[in-house]
Amino acid sequence: MLLRLIKVLVSFAFGIFAAMVCFNNFQDSPANLAYIETIISMVDTFPTSPKFRAFFPLEAAPTFLIIILAIQGFIALMLILGSARMLVSINRPADAFSRSKTTVSVGYCIAILLWFGVFVVGAGEWFLAWQSELGRGAINTSYNISIIAFLGLIFVNQREDHYE
Repeated sequence: MLLRLIKVLVSFAFGIFAAMVCFNNFQDSPANLAYIETIISMVDTFPTSPKFRAFFPLEAAPTFLIIILAIQGFIALMLILGSARMLVSINRPADAFSRSKTTVSVGYCIAILLWFGVFVVGAGEWFLAWQSELGRGAINTSYNISIIAFLGLIFVNQREDHYE
């Protein structure tokens, strides 16, 4: 029972984290728009970097921000609702508790796709954000978040062999 409760709490905590990230990014939209514009325009990458990768027009940045906010909000929703679903099933047999993990698993998976797939691979490697002082810190943070999400996904999906 304790291990199940820990799985619920860890998933809930990550859901709250995603909600706070979404809220903070919404609250500070001007800074986030400036960041997105800097990354997609590749204005502060090395002079020899392949600039054909840059994305124009920069007027697309608000659309990117809205998509990112929507995905972050969806991650938060999946993890918070999924945690509640797991909590309701905490005393049920192993197969029932295992089925209750689906929503949380989707949330973690989308978090990995966003923070690793979009931010580390897309921004970091395609737009070469790692070359930018501004982008490097965000890429490192995104990488760390994606690792935490991946570990959460693995931990939550450990097999429940018996009723605890």
